[in-house]
Amino acid sequence: MMNSLKTQMKSITSGICLLLILGGTFQAIHSQVMVDGKLYPDLLWGEAEEDPSDFNKGGFKRIPEDFIVATGKLWEGEPPESMGSFVYDGRKISNCGTFNNQIITLILTGKEEDRKTATAMFKAGIRYDPRFFPFRYNYGRLLHIQNKFDDALIHFELAKAEIPEFYKTYIHIGILSELKNESYYAIESYKKAAALNKYKTEALVLLAEYYLKSGIRNRASIYLNEALKIDEESPDARVGFARLEINAGNYYQAYKILNETKLSTPEGREKDYSKRFHFYFAETASRVLDYETSEDQYNILLKYPNDPFFADFSYKVIQRRRDISKKFAEAKKTQLEEDDVEINKSFK
Repeated sequence: MMNSLKTQMKSITSGICLLLILGGTFQAIHSQVMVDGKLYPDLLWGEAEEDPSDFNKGGFKRIPEDFIVATGKLWEGEPPESMGSFVYDGRKISNCGTFNNQIITLILTGKEEDRKTATAMFKAGIRYDPRFFPFRYNYGRLLHIQNKFDDALIHFELAKAEIPEFYKTYIHIGILSELKNESYYAIESYKKAAALNKYKTEALVLLAEYYLKSGIRNRASIYLNEALKIDEESPDARVGFARLEINAGNYYQAYKILNETKLSTPEGREKDYSKRFHFYFAETASRVLDYETSEDQYNILLKYPNDPFFADFSYKVIQRRRDISKKFAEAKKTQLEEDDVEINKSFK
């Protein structure tokens, strides 16, 4: 399987940057994902059938903010030099990987001015090498954040053409297709993502959410139960079950599910999960009058301005909801303190 795929990729890939990053044998695009305390391959293609000791040149790695960064051999150090160079803003750029990583640093600030600079840098990089996978994937992510759904979809489709075995690209294509009301393509993309990475629950949960929004609760439950077979402690799957309860008006039960969800492994490492968890936890906490938890969860969510969640939900709206929860939390605290004073007086 792996050998045939390499042959296929060699025949279709000729990007100047991509050739050097992956090396002559196109092997170094692997990373690891923690599932239920165990490490599994989080591959951009194929299965872990080879000894990584002979990987060449460098590789790609997906960071928690869901961007692709370029690395050296075995995901360490600086990416290798490109086979050519181009000029951006008066500077000679001879390393596409480093240039890509600098763009990601700008995006992660969340500042509008930095995003404009990142856009200009992506355009320059893509003009030089339109087949460099990180440029296409990451630019698609940025365009999604900026609510430019049609343009984002184009770049994810082009990223898919370069590395068709990376499951996460199909996730984004599915999300964008839903936003464009192209339901059939969204479902097919989610199913493809689930098939490509059987260790991740994200695509199954997205399928469940689609059917829940469509009012087909029994099919939503089927996909959520499939997700639990992969990881019974998956935060994404538990959010799905919480949403089933919210949909039925059982807010306390949803609150209980989310409150009992663990977001880190026993070793203390944060799990890879969708940050929309904090939105649903904040909303249900508010419903059951736990305004302090609601405020805390909104604050956590606001720490991730580049999360795909904010492509569908205004950052300012979340700030306003946080402020409302804060006011109610303070009022509730004041009331409890006044009640304590009255109780203490009655015992004197």
